[in-house]
Amino acid sequence: MKLTAFALALFLLFTVSCKEKVTEVQPGIQVGHNMKIFPVTPGSKDVIKLVIYDDCMYNILSSNKRSGKTINIEKQFNSSMKLPCVQCNDTILIGKLPQGTYNVNYMLIDISQPAPQNIAFTTNFQLDVTK
Repeated sequence: MKLTAFALALFLLFTVSCKEKVTEVQPGIQVGHNMKIFPVTPGSKDVIKLVIYDDCMYNILSSNKRSGKTINIEKQFNSSMKLPCVQCNDTILIGKLPQGTYNVNYMLIDISQPAPQNIAFTTNFQLDVTK
């Protein structure tokens, strides 16, 4: 009897966990496999945002700095904490930018190890801001 209940519970668990996730497609500039820039055509009067889809909730924004035409965005996590990845969408405010082409550097860093830091993910892209 216990074996039958266990098999039924296991079957229900797989049935629920394997459902297809339906996500609504939002207009934006695709800059990575799970990143978009909003608005679609950013202008100098628009507030620009970077949205990261299916990001782990424990990835914390540690730096968002602009130096000239370079924008450095860093998030960090601690893998030694062994936290489960609860996925959520994260919006990072870049702000209003003057007209021009900007280099955006995104980096996800694992801080569990002492220096040198472990880079878990990095990507670079160009952001064109119109007048």
